[in-house]
Amino acid sequence: MGGPSSGKTTLAQSIVEKYGYKHVDINAIIDHEIETDTPKGKQFAEVVNNGQLVPLAEVMPLVEQELMSNKSGLRGFVIDGYPTNQADAAVLEQQVGTPDLVIALSVGQETIDTRRSSLNARTSITAQAYMKNVKPVLDQYAAKTMQIDGDRDANAVFEDVKPNMEIINKNHGPKISIGR
Repeated sequence: MGGPSSGKTTLAQSIVEKYGYKHVDINAIIDHEIETDTPKGKQFAEVVNNGQLVPLAEVMPLVEQELMSNKSGLRGFVIDGYPTNQADAAVLEQQVGTPDLVIALSVGQETIDTRRSSLNARTSITAQAYMKNVKPVLDQYAAKTMQIDGDRDANAVFEDVKPNMEIINKNHGPKISIGR
């Protein structure tokens, strides 16, 4: 989990490269639906254009479709972009299961602003607003949450995560959530 521009996607990509997991980028799924102008995409565009996050329940059928299309040989998966609140966490648990590890990337507002401007990101959520939404989720998964300083270099962040990933990888195929 982490606010906008906290390095979630970069970390997810590092995990995918090193461990061979499937990267489920919910925001990319939403963007694809919008760009291809599907009926769902039109609904998503309306939500996004109003400055809101698309509820996970609306996207979950597409996520399940993506996971099922890659089922053979799937070692595990990393969910990037959600949960953003307790409702999303409940949807994930119902449809996918409880995560083995939640990685919480914390970044300061200055980092968010710097990274967002370099990426031309569309979100305007602040670090404070993000934390208000996700605190109950972090509390819910406290025993499975790794708190990481996301203000640092992406390689340093990944080095912090690797020991836990090695344990999970050794024990079984993981379900990892790196929230929005």
